Amino acid sequence: MYKRRDYKMNLLNYKPHNDLKILKSDYENVFLQPEIYHVSSLYSHSQIRNDFINLRTNIVDLNPAMITKCIQGTEQDFIMLMNKAKEFLKNNHNCGDAAQTILLDLFQECVFGYYILTPLIKAADVSDIKIYKWNQITCKANGKRYVTDLSFESEEDFNNWFDRIMRIHRLTMNEESSLQHCTDRKGVDDFYLRIDVELKHIVSTETHNIHIRKMPKHKYTWDYLKKAGMLDDEMILYLKDRVVSGYGFLISGRGGSGKSTLLNNMIDLIPFYESVLVSQESDELYSNVHPQIQFEHTMEIKRPNEKIEYTLEDELRLGLLQDIDNFVIGEIKGGEALNCFTTAMSTGARFFGTIHSNSAAGSVIRLAQCARYVSDYSMETLEEMLTATPFTLIHMSNFSIDEILEIDGWNTSMQRLEYLKVYNKKDHLKPCA
Repeated sequence: MYKRRDYKMNLLNYKPHNDLKILKSDYENVFLQPEIYHVSSLYSHSQIRNDFINLRTNIVDLNPAMITKCIQGTEQDFIMLMNKAKEFLKNNHNCGDAAQTILLDLFQECVFGYYILTPLIKAADVSDIKIYKWNQITCKANGKRYVTDLSFESEEDFNNWFDRIMRIHRLTMNEESSLQHCTDRKGVDDFYLRIDVELKHIVSTETHNIHIRKMPKHKYTWDYLKKAGMLDDEMILYLKDRVVSGYGFLISGRGGSGKSTLLNNMIDLIPFYESVLVSQESDELYSNVHPQIQFEHTMEIKRPNEKIEYTLEDELRLGLLQDIDNFVIGEIKGGEALNCFTTAMSTGARFFGTIHSNSAAGSVIRLAQCARYVSDYSMETLEEMLTATPFTLIHMSNFSIDEILEIDGWNTSMQRLEYLKVYNKKDHLKPCA
């Protein structure tokens, strides 16, 4: 017969983290309450909302074939649809010209644009928008994550809009293409939009997920980045000095930490007499001033019996034949990392890139791990290759530079890189009371 044993619980041997000294009773209040990003939206106005829903129901929901034709059609199809909406408002709603204009703008955004997401798309402080389901929409603003108070009318309303946005960007809705992305370069005045889609076939909750990354069409000025807290005047002078002096750069951090924003500004610092190849999956990096930058992005061509891919590795390999002085990789995630090590060794060219990592030194380990996907080099051999040219590591979080290291040589006896600490934010933080 099973005999119950009484166990005595021992006290855990640990010290609370310095900045997490909170009472047990405060945990839920501090960590389990989402911060809300409040959105000012015309959809929250009850009368406008009711009139719009009536308009959408009678024109959009009841005429899916006509909507599809207009999305994929000509300007005349667009004019025809908008005239139909005007006629409906005239016959069914006794509203003035101002109210009619508002309703038609909402209608156009619903059919051809970003619908209820429009206020987030236009907000200057919002960098990322994520839809988990029809009534669960989050955003990142100024490097901080929020839950928004936006919601679609229903799951059906969201699915209908999702279908329209997929058609607009010529994405497919089949299981073979459950993960897709595209760049909207025309739909918004001030931003390019990178749109990543996960169809419900691959999502365990069986709902479509969509992530939108906003990229300003006009680069942030160095003054703006200073005011936003990313860096200061001394750091800007440091970056200019190192770029002109031939240093390569690897910028690390989590998603939305500001890596691409910083890199986008840095490529304009590359001397104009040097050639540059920028390879990226989506068109995040650009320059309107540098005369010798060649921009390329990956692409995939699908045919009935074959699929042709042009990868970052393909573009970098071709660049080696074109006498390129600077290789820029938008985001390093796989075998393209090998080029970062071998290029400097074989040609003397330098590279700039971003990578996901938890620290500046950790970014080198991550880079080497990616390179080993397509090579037999040891970690030590790969790391030693980085000493062929001067090299700087920058780590970021929450739209701010946290750490700057320079590779300071190879320690033969210890078989590891040595670093020069240029900057660490922790050294400049005031201690908590």
